[in-house]
Amino acid sequence: MGNIAAYVAVAVVGAVVTLIANRPARVISMRAGYTALPDERKVHQRVTPYGGGGAMLVGFCLALLFAFLIPSLRSVLTSSHEMLGVLLAAGVIFVVGVVDDFREMSAPAKVAGQFLAASILYFSGVTMYQLKLPFAGFVVLGPSILPIITAVWVVALCNAINLIDGLDGLAAGIVPIASGTLCIYGLRLETLGLLPVTNIGPLVAALTCGICVGFLRDNFHPAKLFMGDAGALMLGLLMSASTMVIGGRTPPASGVTFFFFAPLFIPVFILGV
Repeated sequence: MGNIAAYVAVAVVGAVVTLIANRPARVISMRAGYTALPDERKVHQRVTPYGGGGAMLVGFCLALLFAFLIPSLRSVLTSSHEMLGVLLAAGVIFVVGVVDDFREMSAPAKVAGQFLAASILYFSGVTMYQLKLPFAGFVVLGPSILPIITAVWVVALCNAINLIDGLDGLAAGIVPIASGTLCIYGLRLETLGLLPVTNIGPLVAALTCGICVGFLRDNFHPAKLFMGDAGALMLGLLMSASTMVIGGRTPPASGVTFFFFAPLFIPVFILGV
């Protein structure tokens, strides 16, 4: 099933780096006043540093550098500018989240930042080209609709992850299940010849899974570290990028395009119980 060992290695590096970065992230956040204060709307009873998003971003970047050292993954990174677009968009959405954590942004301002990140993805080629809809069949997305579809998908997933980040370990537990499943799903499609081996989707999903696992230890109840909007929005963007380039590029003859939703929503349905 593809070079799965390389993807596992990248996920492990992302987890280890994030785990190591958690402690300095806590210290820096406390000194900078980048913290969540207890109030009647929150379940935590003590001042808790944000900064988990920063630790995950560091883990993502260093694991990405490690991936470049693996020959089988180097071709994935160098075959297009898509991964660079993902990295830039993640940086933009991270900054939007940090600003929102420090001082609550208005909804239009936050959505504008998400649209900016989505635009970076679109112009770097990270978007879906087609999809299969129930009762509508196979739909090829034209260039006029692609920017809108990309923006809507990014905004939807960013806010979905942000909304479930309300309890210790919840978002950081759901996302690695979803992204790990999506990575295996994408590698299986590559093995079947339904996706090119240079598709960045499985790699982005593996990186996302790894950084969440590394962050999760410090986010278990009672949490020592929060990911904040910076981390939640970044995870939503990474999930939107990986789902678009996997699910939106499967050939119509495969008959499996519709199921690219499953790896993301099945964990949500399970925890919904």
